[in-house]
Amino acid sequence: MTIQTDQRIATDRDVNLNAVSPAFFATLGIRIVAGRDFDERDSRPVGETGARSAIVNEAFVKRYLRGRSPLGVRICGGSGPDAKPNVEVVGVVGDFNYRGLRDESEQAYFPIFEGNDAAGNFYLKVRGTPQDTFQSIRTIIHNADPALPITYFRTLDEQVDRSLNTERMLATLSGSFGMLALLLSLVGLYGVMSFVVTQRRHEIGIRIALGATGRSAMSLLLRDAIAMIIAGIAIAVPCVGALGRLVESQLFGVTATDPAA
Repeated sequence: MTIQTDQRIATDRDVNLNAVSPAFFATLGIRIVAGRDFDERDSRPVGETGARSAIVNEAFVKRYLRGRSPLGVRICGGSGPDAKPNVEVVGVVGDFNYRGLRDESEQAYFPIFEGNDAAGNFYLKVRGTPQDTFQSIRTIIHNADPALPITYFRTLDEQVDRSLNTERMLATLSGSFGMLALLLSLVGLYGVMSFVVTQRRHEIGIRIALGATGRSAMSLLLRDAIAMIIAGIAIAVPCVGALGRLVESQLFGVTATDPAA
């Protein structure tokens, strides 16, 4: 895209574009942080083509405007010398994931007009169960135009679940390997302690012969086990801190230091 402020700026990568209705941001609960939403002022006069106004997200402002007020800035598609920035930025919305849960991109939105596309997605905020709502929507659309096709119905939760299929598979594999590692460590710890007890069998016998109780002999062995556990924790905790950043890139909705995770 080309951006015209007090100087001409060309974006260094693609900006995600979409055409939306005035109710789009309100329906999804997206906050308008500056300026306004689309309204009747953004309608095209008869015979005019193209958008008159646009709304950008905070990532767009941060990357390309760097402290300048985005309101009133002119933008357009393309970055060549013949690009003519003639679309006015009238608002800024908060950042939200657009094409995927991990997608953090610069975004620009334009008013949607009749005839823009042959197909489209509609987001509806509803009350009641999705199944009841789906039937109501089918009835309304059928009454408006019996030949109008509906590609699919999907709740936002289902959309999120579908986008997390890969992460869910990786989480299952990671959890399985983690349980296997835990089992191996328990077997290993048991083997080490069994070896220690065998090596100290004569010492334990002498202690008991001299009056030591079974509990004191057990506490002697447990102290060795606790010492090994503390040494393992001392080694593991710094490793967890160092690898936390890498793990965080594979998480959604929790941090690497989340207690439950």
